[in-house]
Amino acid sequence: MEIDINQKKISIGDKYQIFTDGQQTYYAARKLFNFLPVVNLFENKFEMPRMTIKKRLSLFKATYDITRWDNNVFEFRTISFWKLHYNCLVGMDSYDIYGHRGRKYSIFKNDIQVAWWDKKAVTWFAGDNYKITADKNCDINLLISFCLIIDNFTSDKNEGNAVNIDLGNFGFQTKKFDVNWNPKY
Repeated sequence: MEIDINQKKISIGDKYQIFTDGQQTYYAARKLFNFLPVVNLFENKFEMPRMTIKKRLSLFKATYDITRWDNNVFEFRTISFWKLHYNCLVGMDSYDIYGHRGRKYSIFKNDIQVAWWDKKAVTWFAGDNYKITADKNCDINLLISFCLIIDNFTSDKNEGNAVNIDLGNFGFQTKKFDVNWNPKY
């Protein structure tokens, strides 16, 4: 499964158009006038958010709460700021998100890779663009939420210039990117 997330930077908030295998299936929007960012993820056919992502007060770590449509709350936390390692517990499942050199991130569910994404290096007159490649049976709402959190955490100060350039990570990494991984259909 391929998921494309296209951000539109506007002066008072961010909006995202999200495509699954070429069809627009989701959209997301950052709430206005909040002290800390709040992003709602909507499926096209529902008026109620599928996920609500709320940033918590923290100086150097990604600390977010993800509230699912059924009011279950999951904590997304930084394991290692320097090595770009994050974790989210969802019921009995543990999701680990690993940043790699460049602009790639991998997602592991219970120590088994289920997805990865890459961010475009250069965008013109728009916000960031992500392409997620994932197993067919993944929780798409969670994958999108993880990507939106990393986007918010890493580029919250980016004000949507005419040209946005992201050179990626040159530093440490907990896991190397697996170039041989392929999604399960």
